[in-house]
Amino acid sequence: MFGNLAEKYAPNRVTNEIERKRIIITGGTEGIGRAISEELSSDGHEMAICARTKDKLVEFSGEHEDVIARQVDLSDRRAASGFVRESIDELEGLDVLILNAAVTGITEGLDYTFKVNQVAQVAMTREASEALRRTHGRVVFLSSSAKNIEGVESYGVSKKRIEEWLQEFSERPENEGIAIFSVIPGSCDTRMHKDILEHGSGAVRKRTAQIIQEGALRDPEIVGRIVSKMALSGMKFDAETGEYNMPIGQCEVVTISEENIEAESE
Repeated sequence: MFGNLAEKYAPNRVTNEIERKRIIITGGTEGIGRAISEELSSDGHEMAICARTKDKLVEFSGEHEDVIARQVDLSDRRAASGFVRESIDELEGLDVLILNAAVTGITEGLDYTFKVNQVAQVAMTREASEALRRTHGRVVFLSSSAKNIEGVESYGVSKKRIEEWLQEFSERPENEGIAIFSVIPGSCDTRMHKDILEHGSGAVRKRTAQIIQEGALRDPEIVGRIVSKMALSGMKFDAETGEYNMPIGQCEVVTISEENIEAESE
């Protein structure tokens, strides 16, 4: 399917002026995850994505035949680990794991939310760790600014716990070569905010309504482009130079700035 991968991924191999990466993305068919998948696929990287909705996977696969696309319910820890393991086998290695998928817990039960937002993230990172050690690869976790807001408590707690777990994971001697960071994308025009307006309550619904009224929701395509650039380079945006030339620290939580959004919007 992917040709001679051993040759393609030889050390320092550069194809079409970019170094091709092998990337796994969870929740890759809508919102920010879809934008990341589109961006990286258009740049020629080899990818595997998962989502729980079959129709969206079929649609995405029809437009991106070279992308591995699997239907996975991340509440099933074994299925989540199996997706990562099988994807690494098919890609013949892994350079970047992007943990994007999560549920708000507004329409899902606490048990389901816990399994998707915490158990699956841990299971997939562990499954990917050996491959990432070999390539000195990278884990990118999509966190949230809604970690302390009434109305999405289970969502917020899960985001904080995974950030803490990734810190502990990075401190283990065997994982020293794996780069890890989290990204807070800001409020984006995705299904999450529609669900909050329709089913949410408390401070999170009030906050979301105000953001929408002010027209302050970010374009997920722009956010996805920014996340993609950071995931590939390990560098964040420098507002003074307009370049991605600032190294991201180990387990740093990077908040995407308005300056970064504006620069990518031009």
